[in-house]
Amino acid sequence: MSSSPQGRFREKLEMTFEITDKDLAGRIGRLETRRGTIETPYLFPVINPFDKTVSVEDINRIGFNAFITNILHVRRAIKELGVMDVHELLGFAGPVMTDSGAYQLLVYGRVDVTPREVIELQEKCGSDIAVILDFPTGDISYDEAQRRVHETLERAKELQALRSDGSVLWVGPVQGAPYLDLVERCARELARLNFDIYAVGSPTKIMESYNYKHLLDVVYKAKSALPLGKPVHLFGAGHPMMLSLAVALGCDLFDSASYVLYAKEDRYMTPYGTLKVDELEYLPCSCPLCSRLSARDLTSMPRKERVRTVALHNLYVLMGEVKNIKQSIREGRLWEYVSLKSKAHPRLFSAFSKFRVYSSFFESLDPVTKASSAGLFFYEHRDIFRPEVERHIKRLSRASRYFQGKVLLLLPRDDASIASQGPLKRLLKDLGEAARGNAVQILLYGFPFCLIPLELYGVYPLSQYEVAGTLDPACRILVSRRIARILEALKPKGIVLCNDVNRWGHSVERACRQACANVRVLNLSERMEGPLREKMRLMLDALLELV
Repeated sequence: MSSSPQGRFREKLEMTFEITDKDLAGRIGRLETRRGTIETPYLFPVINPFDKTVSVEDINRIGFNAFITNILHVRRAIKELGVMDVHELLGFAGPVMTDSGAYQLLVYGRVDVTPREVIELQEKCGSDIAVILDFPTGDISYDEAQRRVHETLERAKELQALRSDGSVLWVGPVQGAPYLDLVERCARELARLNFDIYAVGSPTKIMESYNYKHLLDVVYKAKSALPLGKPVHLFGAGHPMMLSLAVALGCDLFDSASYVLYAKEDRYMTPYGTLKVDELEYLPCSCPLCSRLSARDLTSMPRKERVRTVALHNLYVLMGEVKNIKQSIREGRLWEYVSLKSKAHPRLFSAFSKFRVYSSFFESLDPVTKASSAGLFFYEHRDIFRPEVERHIKRLSRASRYFQGKVLLLLPRDDASIASQGPLKRLLKDLGEAARGNAVQILLYGFPFCLIPLELYGVYPLSQYEVAGTLDPACRILVSRRIARILEALKPKGIVLCNDVNRWGHSVERACRQACANVRVLNLSERMEGPLREKMRLMLDALLELV
């Protein structure tokens, strides 16, 4: 029998999770383990050491540098093969995570191993990241789920007394799904126990039913109650089309055996869904395998070879998706990427629509400054809930003292050139002492930032963005509602609105009148089609009446 690896890493390892980039609640980080660094977001390929369909060496060559296996497989290897070390079993020297067998408990209702044995076995076999034997909830009654959450918490508390190897990173699984109050309670209790990594458990049934909206609610409840400085693992989430939504809400780690399970069913992964191999006319992929094969080549392979080829292809797709997510975080475009991915399935799109509910959560975690200041793209009304917009509106509303007692001149953002070229500023000097006392404030209105003070126009991101040429009606409704709330907070003396009725109708006018009793409206499409100087005169006349 191989010697036990226990004793090689006895000293306490201070868990290090360094975050290098953030966007929304997603982040790129470096998780230090005793056998190497894992860059997050990261997906652990699930390895069954008794299934030789794809070798660990093959998967490692694709770029995966850490793996997960079930501790029940390790126990079997000890008994049948005499191999104690999980790294020797997998033939891999890098970081290995071991799962506790809780999924088998969920599927079969029991496992013939105790929580204590799971802890001892994971330490003895040299696991670098280990999971306690939690009690999954899943599709059961509320009372039973409550009992299982209590049992999971009791097992989590026992870990402190039972663990002996301080260099193992331990995972605390959050149970309670699908019941959100239980998820939140479990997360809060686990947070007090200071695990190295936290995990969201029991999502399998939710994902199998494509109930992504509820999955995101579960993740949000858990994430909101867990320490921000610790990585969060989402168990069993292994399809590329939904990974970005989970990352956006703050999940850092994933695991899946989908790559090989799908391959055994002749299911070919793409970034936007799954296709049956025998229905393919072309291989819509340029990975090293697909680039040298035709669809006919793939379908005519002997089954064993085809399963291996499709499994490796699926891994390339998963790796490519993780890299795309990281690049989106790096560029500050994760919202846009998630929006794009959500079009892959109506249930995903429905889940993305819930991002408006999380807007304050995103705004609180999204960094004000980022490594890349890429221009932002806005396509539809949902984009008004982006953190950049939420942050601007909050700041503007808090600046009410600066605007009180002033007359506000509101110009469509499309007419920003009127203000930026200087004629309007020069004409405002004719207001005499009132203007020199800053009694007039010019703001640009439009989608998505609603109101932009002229002084801030040009400051990122208030002019570094592009909007689709045709806005859906909900854009106008949301902007007008927000303008009304902002103006009510600003409490201006009066408002001169240069209304672009062709684009905004009377929605902005209604917003102004809702917030202020003293409003003058200049209809751009009717009264202001003349030369620039005539436009300035009309604005000036209206301002003079109110100042």
